[in-house]
Amino acid sequence: MKGSSTQFRVDRRDIRFVQKELLAMGDLVKLKAFSEFSPDDFDMAVEEGLTFSEEVFAPLNQPGDAEGCRMENGRVKTPKGFQAAWKKNGEGGWLAMASGQDHGGGGFPYTVALAVLESQWGANPSLFITSMLTEGAAGLISEFGTEDQKKRFVENMLSGRWGGTMCLSEPQAGSAVGDALTKARKAPDGDHYLIEGNKQWISGGDHDLTPNVIHLVLARMEGDPAGTKGLSLFIVPRFRLDAAGNPAEDNGIATVRLEHKLGIRASPTCALEFGAKGPCHGYLLGKPREGMKMMFKMMNEARLMVGLQGLASSAAAYGYALAYANERKQGVPIEKSLQEGAVSDLIVYHPDVRQALMTIKATAEGTRALLYYAGYCYDLSRYGDAAQQARYQNLIDLLTPMAKNAGADLGYEAVRLAMQVLAGVGYTEEFPVAQLLRDTKIASIYEGTTGIQALDLVGRKLVMKGDALYGVLREEMAGLTPGQAKTPSLAKAIERWRQGADALEKTVNRVRGAFGEGMFRQGAAQATDLANFMALTVMGWLLLRSALVAQERLLEKSAGWPDEAKAREMARNNDEVRFYFNKIKTAEHLVFQMLPKAQATADIIAQGQYPALDAVLE
Repeated sequence: MKGSSTQFRVDRRDIRFVQKELLAMGDLVKLKAFSEFSPDDFDMAVEEGLTFSEEVFAPLNQPGDAEGCRMENGRVKTPKGFQAAWKKNGEGGWLAMASGQDHGGGGFPYTVALAVLESQWGANPSLFITSMLTEGAAGLISEFGTEDQKKRFVENMLSGRWGGTMCLSEPQAGSAVGDALTKARKAPDGDHYLIEGNKQWISGGDHDLTPNVIHLVLARMEGDPAGTKGLSLFIVPRFRLDAAGNPAEDNGIATVRLEHKLGIRASPTCALEFGAKGPCHGYLLGKPREGMKMMFKMMNEARLMVGLQGLASSAAAYGYALAYANERKQGVPIEKSLQEGAVSDLIVYHPDVRQALMTIKATAEGTRALLYYAGYCYDLSRYGDAAQQARYQNLIDLLTPMAKNAGADLGYEAVRLAMQVLAGVGYTEEFPVAQLLRDTKIASIYEGTTGIQALDLVGRKLVMKGDALYGVLREEMAGLTPGQAKTPSLAKAIERWRQGADALEKTVNRVRGAFGEGMFRQGAAQATDLANFMALTVMGWLLLRSALVAQERLLEKSAGWPDEAKAREMARNNDEVRFYFNKIKTAEHLVFQMLPKAQATADIIAQGQYPALDAVLE
């Protein structure tokens, strides 16, 4: 991927490789849901979507960060240019690319749409967040709403004419959603409820991008039990609709404040008070007391999207760092340091910088393979035959918390490494990596913190579900063997990966044993590390599969393969040979340099020592 150290560019070549050569997304047209498309339709949509992100979203990213949102007369104003970009996003169909066509969506497979979504995250995360949540909220109304609710809200949201949010967190209850105090009281007349309460950290909570914002609010009806089982979900528009379905009377929602954040400063994240300015009408969505059941669907999709943010950040970081490393001359090569008259070289030549670049590259390509594979599983879980739906639902259930954590944590680490490559200039706001670091930090916090996702993975998916989910993943990964490699280094990498996969399985069984013996705190203590160990193992599997595809392409191109020296020399002057050669080296880097560090989790858990649980920290 060639570019500037200050200009955002999408890695089209790797996106095309993952979608078409690794996952064969063109075969999805064989499913009834996508039979009206052709593989060329998929390719064209992705190319146009990536260009849209580069040309419309990206130029507003740094100016929007500098300007930020502001409050005027109790309402939120977004940065210059955001309104026009939002309108183009809706009119172009990018906001609703993967939504159903029955309400104005594009109807594309998730596997296809992820490329465009990734590019929008990378181009302008502050603007994309509101778009993402609008589509998610419309999707819930489409699936669980009455015909009247669908008619009133869904198409207006998917077209971008109105915005949407999910309102879960409250000042006294962040991730502990069951502690919510927001109330819903049946109105004495009409089909609505009166909503009263406070919600905090609401992305897209108030803005001037659209004339109306449709909130999905978790609230407790009078007499319903405490905890998550007593929560219902309500459609609460910022402005009530008149008989013609247009925004009319104010619905009594006050924007208490804009949140002042470390990053994503141009995202209108708000604290809202429902019922503060008068009666606030809400309309029950679905059945009473099933709010969390419905909201989990949107939350799980949002968690995959947050993992995608980490992917987009690491990919952007690699582009910036690689370009800078090929521009900046500094330092004499270590092997020439004692030679008289030795001169400085490009920093891309130095081993430390190369290690950092390859780690960023492996993170970006590994998380892309993981997230797009999750998208492929999502498509088959919804649109495949009965056997496929069951199998791939098990996989997507397991992959979701893993992908969220991997994207968030590894993505942030990749951006940190990119800043290290740029050194002093990377720490300044003149270069985009500083903003990227600030923007990416939130990924490990929202939509359930890294620790909460890890507990979900370990407690629910690995322990409570037994081997139902992990067993399917084991079957998927079982076909990778050293004998498929054409070179000793790749064969050794596959063998090393198999050792890591064996260590992972033993560790999973050990943690299950701890829970089975009632050692819940001990079993949960290393959950975050275990989640990342598992994610890196799956990333390694997918990158090694990619390497096997790459070796076949090199053989087809007569690139001197399996003679690595000849292939490396050809790669210097041939972009395609370079891509496939580096695809193999990237897989080997993850397996030899990154996976062993994660595998240390197995040794830590095996020794069973947790001083943190015994320390007096109160």
